[in-house]
Amino acid sequence: MTRPAARGSVVLALLGLALGGLTACSSDPVDPARAGTVVVSADLPFASLNGATAAGRAPGSVLVRGLVQSGFTTLAADGTVVPDESFGTVEKVSDAPLTVRYTIAPTARWSDGVPVTPADLLLEWAARSAQLDEIVPELDADGVVATTPDDVVVFGAASAALVRASAVPAVEGATVTVVYDSPVADWQVALDVNLPAHVVGRLALDPAAPPLPTGTPTVPAAAGTPAAGATSPGTGAATTPATDAPGTPTPTATDDADATDDSDAADASDATDDADATDEAAAWALAVTTAVQQQDRAALVPLSRVWRAAGRAGDVTADPTLTTTTGPYVLARVDASGVEAVRNAHYDGAAPAAYDRVQVRTDLDPLAQVDALAADEVDVAAPLSTTDVLAAAERLEAVALRTDGDAVLQLVVQESAGGVFDPAAHAAAADPAATATDLRRAFLASVPRDRVVAGAVQPLWARADVSDVVAAQVGPTGPAAAPGEQAEPGAPVTDDPLTVRVLTNTADPVRATALELLTAAAAEAGFDVVPVDADDPSQTLRTRPEDWDAALVPVAQEDLPVAAFVARWRSGGATNVTGHSDAALDAVLDALAAQADPQGAAESLAAASDALLAGGAALPVVRTPALTLAAVRDREQDPGLPVVTDVPVLSASLADLTSWWDWARTADG
Repeated sequence: MTRPAARGSVVLALLGLALGGLTACSSDPVDPARAGTVVVSADLPFASLNGATAAGRAPGSVLVRGLVQSGFTTLAADGTVVPDESFGTVEKVSDAPLTVRYTIAPTARWSDGVPVTPADLLLEWAARSAQLDEIVPELDADGVVATTPDDVVVFGAASAALVRASAVPAVEGATVTVVYDSPVADWQVALDVNLPAHVVGRLALDPAAPPLPTGTPTVPAAAGTPAAGATSPGTGAATTPATDAPGTPTPTATDDADATDDSDAADASDATDDADATDEAAAWALAVTTAVQQQDRAALVPLSRVWRAAGRAGDVTADPTLTTTTGPYVLARVDASGVEAVRNAHYDGAAPAAYDRVQVRTDLDPLAQVDALAADEVDVAAPLSTTDVLAAAERLEAVALRTDGDAVLQLVVQESAGGVFDPAAHAAAADPAATATDLRRAFLASVPRDRVVAGAVQPLWARADVSDVVAAQVGPTGPAAAPGEQAEPGAPVTDDPLTVRVLTNTADPVRATALELLTAAAAEAGFDVVPVDADDPSQTLRTRPEDWDAALVPVAQEDLPVAAFVARWRSGGATNVTGHSDAALDAVLDALAAQADPQGAAESLAAASDALLAGGAALPVVRTPALTLAAVRDREQDPGLPVVTDVPVLSASLADLTSWWDWARTADG
């Protein structure tokens, strides 16, 4: 295989250095760190390590957390739950009531060396169950907690699954047992570690702790705060130092007479410092446990405040303790260009780091990503897939180019707010609801899915085909609606065209092309499609139903896949943006939400998808294209550069990208 000019120049330069070494005393060696450093480029900015917040669920945050965080389970692309027994086990021990037991493995550790404990799960239960929140928080249009009083307990991150676990989980040794008031389908992924309790506890409860870098006020000492010099029951640990943060040893004088024993003394001092830091961490974790179990309001107020703020990109830049995670890598740098993660020396799980460090760059536009790959400045690139980007990538040699599908592009219909598909708009008809349903079906039947696939997606992803997936993949079989449910387009529905306002992001070439094809085909069926002019289409979708009649949108996977699907399509659901309402479907969705068997949930989901198609509520069209490039190298021919293999396509719509990073880990433990 011939190599690209940029890479060839590197080889020639190295050859020149080698020959020069025969006649010169020294030469500039290749930086050995580059061979152990992998650079990934993707336009997915990192925002937060807190996976329970809107910022933490953004694609760039999901990407970084998949690299630096480990837990009991991960979620595969098809919705299959993958356990990590080197971290611990999750098992259902009873169906009536649904009871789930978590057992933490002794190999589960935070990146500062502190063991994972039940306190970490109790903190997350407190945050996600909403049982301890004193008010319902105000959320802005992006789902972020807006202004909140400083003197109330409010985590503001209620989970549709954990709100059904109203009792404080039981703790016994390394196990945590959660009992649900009613069954939930997403029980396997409902609870996991997120932010470290010992770090959050210290920042919230230690009066000597610095304020959060974002400007969060220093929290005064609260009731339940460990007193200086106190001892935690069962640990013998000093619960707080007088002045220093956990892990920061107090300087001590050294007697000159003992200089010959400096090395042994230093080793002993380091061991003592490590033990002290572990004891301090255990004390702060215990303080969190006590606050949750005793529902100590004075402690929970600052704990909830710190939990909401900790983990944001700006914070972790300023305070290294906020980068504490459990995965094979740990964040070392966060700035405007991206993030850098290094090998976690304390990781003892099943998939350790394969490289010394991984950089994720977010400062390059799509074509610049391709150029950087050609120049060996980037090793893996996941640029936006467009015709010019794909053409530039195809000109590269010694590069593995992979295309695949990402989120399913769907057309959803607005059934409320007085639009053309709202029964209220047809009050004069004999059966307004039936009239509106017929119009929805006729409009969706006009959508030329085959032409959209061929014209908008296949030029970027040759294997693209029509999709029948109504929900993002959420089960072991990736349930889809039965193919062929789409009605055949018929004669125009009225003598005068009906105006249909279609909302989509026309800045995306794929969606813009799909809209053009849809517009032409709909005209033949008696619909005059008018694009909606919106500065922020996603916000218009959520907050202005009166502005659109149909929306062409990608549907991403959610961290609670079944609960998210139910909330999207149940009558009055929290994320039901279309106003769809169907009593028969509601019964199916209610049963689905309480289906604790994964296979049973998949079957119920397929039935619900069929009902949505039949009712003209939505129409899946095609998966959006994705492109990923990886340098193909040989250790002998490309000295000083990292070798990457088996890099899959990066699907940014997934709720969990841990599995995408498999190539950056070793499997031998």
